[in-house]
Amino acid sequence: MSEHDVERFNRWAAGYDRHFLQKLIFEPVQQTILEVAQSEVPNAKAILDVGCGTGRLLIAAEPRFPDARLEGVDAAVEMVKHAQGMLPAASHITFRQATAEKLPFPDGQFDLVFSTMTFHHWSDQGKGISEVARVLTPAGRWLLADFIATGFMRYIRRLFRLRRFPERRLLDPMLAAAGLRVLSQRRVPRIGAQVPVLAIGRPTLQTT
Repeated sequence: MSEHDVERFNRWAAGYDRHFLQKLIFEPVQQTILEVAQSEVPNAKAILDVGCGTGRLLIAAEPRFPDARLEGVDAAVEMVKHAQGMLPAASHITFRQATAEKLPFPDGQFDLVFSTMTFHHWSDQGKGISEVARVLTPAGRWLLADFIATGFMRYIRRLFRLRRFPERRLLDPMLAAAGLRVLSQRRVPRIGAQVPVLAIGRPTLQTT
């Protein structure tokens, strides 16, 4: 994230969960992410949420993956503090401040990595992709949900130079450079094709 983005999310932390976009966009996206996660890697032992915000997604994931190690990172320290304060008493989720471009974990740690509506905030998307690839287990899945411009929105993106919101023709080469590719795609109900959930992994390990 840019310093401006981090400052903005630090200011928003206390009221972030009450924002109208939670029910409009974030809740349907997170529900779809969890459904795809259980379908792709039902026995995940370690899950990372990059850009975890206030921790809602991992808190919802914990009962679905009761045996998994759950980690969340966010660039905004106030978001991390709020997430830590929201944890249920018996929760084993860990939250810490970190960026996508410098994940504080050894190689090959996570069966699932989540990124929900955060990719467009990454200051160096190529480096962030490389970091996700590094911490994924060989058969792991990165579930990426963000605005991926399609159809008429591609021209809007180009007109207003919204470079942080990639088209698939630009995203796919960045993934390939890190040894990854999109293995499947799921639409989010009520949102449409502009915000898909992409299941990303290593192509040589794709199952049939």
